[in-house]
Amino acid sequence: MKLSTILPSLILAFPVLSCDHANIARRASENSTIPLKNFIPGDDPPANPATMGYFINHIALQVSNVTRSREWYSNVLGMRHIFTVEISPNFTITYMGHSQGGRNGTGYQTGGELLRDKNNLAGLVELQHNPNFANRVYNAENPHNSFSHLGLIVPDIAATQAHLESQGVRIIKKTGELDLSGATEESRIVGGMLGVADLKSVRGDIQAAIPSIKFIGFDLFIVAADPDGNLFEIQPQ
Repeated sequence: MKLSTILPSLILAFPVLSCDHANIARRASENSTIPLKNFIPGDDPPANPATMGYFINHIALQVSNVTRSREWYSNVLGMRHIFTVEISPNFTITYMGHSQGGRNGTGYQTGGELLRDKNNLAGLVELQHNPNFANRVYNAENPHNSFSHLGLIVPDIAATQAHLESQGVRIIKKTGELDLSGATEESRIVGGMLGVADLKSVRGDIQAAIPSIKFIGFDLFIVAADPDGNLFEIQPQ
């Protein structure tokens, strides 16, 4: 499911997502009309022990102008630049995040401290840029979607892969594997996650980028899909 297809539902659900039980109880005591129907508070049991230490680290977006996006996330949302890495002359990755010593602005961290703590942080944004994405044009009839993946940090990558397999999760890329040939559906899915619709058309650029891709550890990462095909890039802590 594309992110653009669920945004209307998220917008409609916003009053529910942003409410709190105390406010609901107060309104009920005042006999206020509550427009919410079938409000069900969470009551899950403790998480599966196999998932101990898992947390969402980042969301990745494909952007047409990384400088503009970096400035927007900085000026509008107050996010800090953690690092930018040039994977190849045509592909860069930038990480943005809030200081995590407290609510944004209350616990200042230097860029070096944010970089040091990257895999222990949550709520980061990864900005991917390559010319293929820059060619996409927004129009009202074709809702814009630049979602790439969610980033998950886990304490043990091998144990996580075994856990995913035991749960019947579709694993697009296993840890220790790296196929960007475009010859298999899985490799094409990984290419799409990186904003490259046709891997074969940029084979030379991909091959030139392999050393950098391995240097940042991507060959050790897992790429897995949820039931709707949304991708998770899973990194070891």
